Amino acid sequence: MKKLFAVMLALCLLLAPAALADPEITVQGVGTIRTSPDIAIISLGAEESGEDVAAIQAALNVRINAVIDALTGEDGIDENDIQTSNYSIYRRYYDDYGEPSRDYVAACTLNVTVRDVERAGSVIDTAFAAGANRLDNVSFSVEDDGALSDKALAMAVADGMHRAQVIADAAGITLPPVPDRITESADVYYYSNASRAVPAADEAGGNTSTRLMGAMVRITATVTVTYDLDD
Repeated sequence: MKKLFAVMLALCLLLAPAALADPEITVQGVGTIRTSPDIAIISLGAEESGEDVAAIQAALNVRINAVIDALTGEDGIDENDIQTSNYSIYRRYYDDYGEPSRDYVAACTLNVTVRDVERAGSVIDTAFAAGANRLDNVSFSVEDDGALSDKALAMAVADGMHRAQVIADAAGITLPPVPDRITESADVYYYSNASRAVPAADEAGGNTSTRLMGAMVRITATVTVTYDLDD
């Protein structure tokens, strides 16, 4: 009898949390805004290699200074829109073919913000004509994203409430007038398809300049919406 009582007590303790748990409906809501980008961020720079550290550093500085002068001069890029994201000098023990090397490499990367996306290609051309020899990345974004982020978040809340209502209707449940909890599940994030760099033809039919084809930018917000059903 004592053994049977112990088993029954254990079962009651296991079932108690489930019996006491408040019934609820919890769903995820997603809101997405698609918009055209209004800025391009170009990551480009230059590097030099050789056995003489001082010589390659001096050569790199000449290249980078010429690139900055060209961008702020003929292309009219504001100095505040050019940022040095990397400047490094390191020993390379093996070359690109896996052979032992005694070279050092000096490299510098600039992040250039272009506020007219139609001119992004010409900025790359200007930089390479001035001495840049590396293009790392091109991305597109929206500079003033506050209103769009708010709209995406509002859409996410509405989507979550709609999903909860669909579930409730299917189950024959009456939802409370408003959710009990709404939590932003993640930061608003951006996504843009990879850009394409293609040459533009001049009047003679030759390929002379770079055109960048930017995709639409997606701004997405996600929320968790919860309705308690014990009221």
